[in-house]
Amino acid sequence: MPRKKKKPSLWLGISLLFILLIGGTGYLVYSTWKTLHKLPYYANQPLSEFEDLKFEHVFRSNITGILGIDISQYQGRINWKQFDRTLKNRPIEFLIIRATMGDDRDDLFASNWAAIDTMSLARGAYHYYRPNQNSTKQAENFIRTVQLKKGDFRPILDIEKQSSIQSKERLREGIRNWLNLVESHYGVKPIIYTGDAFFEHVLKGHGFEDYPLWVANYNPVMKPKSDDWVIWQFSEKGRIKGIPEKVDLNLLRGGEKTLKSLLIE
Repeated sequence: MPRKKKKPSLWLGISLLFILLIGGTGYLVYSTWKTLHKLPYYANQPLSEFEDLKFEHVFRSNITGILGIDISQYQGRINWKQFDRTLKNRPIEFLIIRATMGDDRDDLFASNWAAIDTMSLARGAYHYYRPNQNSTKQAENFIRTVQLKKGDFRPILDIEKQSSIQSKERLREGIRNWLNLVESHYGVKPIIYTGDAFFEHVLKGHGFEDYPLWVANYNPVMKPKSDDWVIWQFSEKGRIKGIPEKVDLNLLRGGEKTLKSLLIE
């Protein structure tokens, strides 16, 4: 006599229950991770919509935030007559320009600097620090190139990479030397621009907290990990009329009071 086959409904039910348990557990883990990392609602949006949503979120979360951009020769020759000083109905109130990098000068600094001088925008100049080059020569290069006046931003040091020929401590000594030489010349404490992770792992805890911090972090987070930032570079994909290439977008928090504290009196 043939055996009776077991009804498939029991095994089907068990399989479905197992799938639901696995799926539910996965969703719970993801939700917890998302909460812990404070990912905003737009994190899963398509790339085409992501930047617009992020822009809105950043400024909605920082009501008194001021919008600014930074440029270098990589943005190409800017048509200043077509330059649109607004982005998404928000005014651009400051513009930072790369002046020097290591022992070299930015090819378009002089023309960009002169163009901004005719506008009612707060302008600033920064030096891109090359960690394998002499810090004194780099400071002297910036000082020769940039003449700052009342209403300009304090000098800015852009440090993003570690050295391949010296230790972290030696690199920090070089950075301190650049900062001290530039502060002595201009009479004001410079601003440090760096990446969120670089600040945490290289600069934090070594006496650099006394300098105003401009931090870059493009991730879909509520704010940078570094707590004491005054400027947050939150995007590198800004599009502005008159500028051929994408630009970096920055939020200066604290409103006009903070902006004024970063300018030369």
